[in-house]
Amino acid sequence: MATIKDAMYVLRTLKKFKYEAFFVGGCVRDYLMKKDSNDIDITTNAKPHEVMKLFKAKPTGIQYGTVSIPKEGYNIEITTYRKDGVYLDNRHPETVEEVLTVEEDVKRRDFTINGLVMNDAMQIFDHVGGKDDIKNKMIRAIGNPEERFNEDALRILRAVYFQAKLGFQIEKETRLAMELQKDLLNNIAKERVLNETLKILKAPQQLKALKTLDTTGLSKVLPGLDKGVKYIVDTQKEPLFIDAFFALCFTLNGSVPSEWKFSNVAKNKYEKVVELVNLRKPLSDVDLFTYGLEICLLANKVSFLLNYTPFQKTALENRFETLPIKSSVDLKFRANDLLKLLNRKQGAWVSKYIDELTVLVLEKKIDNNADALKAYVLKKEANNEK
Repeated sequence: MATIKDAMYVLRTLKKFKYEAFFVGGCVRDYLMKKDSNDIDITTNAKPHEVMKLFKAKPTGIQYGTVSIPKEGYNIEITTYRKDGVYLDNRHPETVEEVLTVEEDVKRRDFTINGLVMNDAMQIFDHVGGKDDIKNKMIRAIGNPEERFNEDALRILRAVYFQAKLGFQIEKETRLAMELQKDLLNNIAKERVLNETLKILKAPQQLKALKTLDTTGLSKVLPGLDKGVKYIVDTQKEPLFIDAFFALCFTLNGSVPSEWKFSNVAKNKYEKVVELVNLRKPLSDVDLFTYGLEICLLANKVSFLLNYTPFQKTALENRFETLPIKSSVDLKFRANDLLKLLNRKQGAWVSKYIDELTVLVLEKKIDNNADALKAYVLKKEANNEK
């Protein structure tokens, strides 16, 4: 975490070399609200190459006039005053143009609460009405909201994120524009949509934000989330953990939509939970063995949230600990033993047999010892030959 004071030297150095510079955006909002910031943004009339001469700054968005000074745990990002050209992809301007004043620069930004600037004497300048909106706990687009969202559709989800983070209301015209332009989110890279959704889910006012996703219809353009978001808003008093949120939504959806760019591990986890919960049956020891404890606990959590089954975290953990075997290598009679005993060629029958023995051990119908397992195989074979 960082404070304005950690980056004051940047403003003072730029000023010493006769440049204008201001803190801008979230760090000024957070300063007014007495919070720490993740990153510090500075806007200046110095050009990127001039900034790089003065500091050990790296070009991180040079086409937009941005360079950064990486620090331990946060970044200081310095951008030249600019206005944006046309946006053809609802995300990035095709061109940027340098402007002369900070007033012009802030007008291109997203929300009034992020449009305040502050100088090195800690004086705040408000060209967009951001101070009043912070005081009134309001999220309002700068200028025409439809234009702001048309420029960068991710701002539609950003408004929801700021609500989740700060607990503010979204101003009526801004909210209406979000509703009208929600389909623009389909033009945004799926990774960015996932990233913004995760930030919403991690923020303290998650449920308030989910209500906005529901009432604006935004959840309809987030694949597979609509039924789940509606259900959570109607039934839950506490925020959900990320895995429980997605697993519940996809269970009600019936599948995990391919549009979400989850890791293979997360995708597999959600698919297995959807499969287990929608069977609508109690979790057996065979399920615990087959799916593993983590997936079974998540499936139970989702089943509980959906009022299908009681919450059984401790019972499942205890049952998992006392399973007679926890993986196929624990079985005291292996594929080689089977091949040797029956003197047959390797084939699909082997794994089928091992699976059968595994289930019998898990269901406590046979003890997990070599003699008992061998005796079962011999008896079965004898019966088959009759």
